[in-house]
Amino acid sequence: MHRKINACKAHFNLTEVKTGKANALDFQLVSYLGYLIAMAPKNDYFIVSQDKGFKSAVVFWKDRGINVALVSDLAGRDEDKVADQLTREVRALVGDPTTADKVVRVILKYKTKQGINNALVREFPSQDNKKASELYKAIKPLLKDKKGK
Repeated sequence: MHRKINACKAHFNLTEVKTGKANALDFQLVSYLGYLIAMAPKNDYFIVSQDKGFKSAVVFWKDRGINVALVSDLAGRDEDKVADQLTREVRALVGDPTTADKVVRVILKYKTKQGINNALVREFPSQDNKKASELYKAIKPLLKDKKGK
């Protein structure tokens, strides 16, 4: 990840943050973003995160004429577009829109293949876990960016 950051055109600063409480890091990051904007309001700013909680900060700054965007990775993929594309792909594989939407929520929530598999077992319980197993096999090609086997 550090190599990718160093290779990108963005300017960045490494800053030590204090954590410990829920959302402590998020609050510090958004506060620091406000500080940076105060120093250079004409710059473009990107929050690189898959945490949709940052959308409120993006809207806040956009309403004030500041160019802030939430992207899901260093390639600059828009989080909403990523979710929409994933929904289309899962619906094509799964068929049933209600089931597909539940599967998409699971994929977006968990960072590992094991976490996704476990969540599918909980979301689609059965004695032999057949439904969850079938769903996981169907979506596995979409999980290339997730950690694990």
